[in-house]
Amino acid sequence: MSDSLKQRFPEQVLDSSKFEFKGLATADNGSVIIDATIKGSLVVPSSRSLQPVTLPIDTMISEIYVEDGDKLDDYADDEVVIVVDHDKVNITEAVEDNIILQVPMQILTPEEESKGIMPTGNEWSVISEDEESEERTQKVDPRLAKLKDLFDEDSE
Repeated sequence: MSDSLKQRFPEQVLDSSKFEFKGLATADNGSVIIDATIKGSLVVPSSRSLQPVTLPIDTMISEIYVEDGDKLDDYADDEVVIVVDHDKVNITEAVEDNIILQVPMQILTPEEESKGIMPTGNEWSVISEDEESEERTQKVDPRLAKLKDLFDEDSE
């Protein structure tokens, strides 16, 4: 599955372990209901530095496959219902899709997370919103610098 994940999602997946898939598929009146767990790990790029980060995956899925689009109305809006093409459920693709859904928008290396390391370059650096706010309050426009002492309580 690693090669398939890297091919389908080249920007998100650098590598993966083998995944364990345990589930139950039940046929019910023209529908197939799949309840399963997926366990394994992905290697994904850090959203800050693009360094590899191992992300453990342990998720449950519950999907309903129907052969006819007219059966969609039989299910609640919050249920995952998929219309099957050519009377065949591609479980590998379904597992891969659910694995990718588990990757968060922001993922950091342990070092970036614990030390708050931000990327830097030649004459530039990334700073947090808190640092930017603090920097903004410390900077005083030179034209207004003399006004800061105007209301100094100690001077009077």
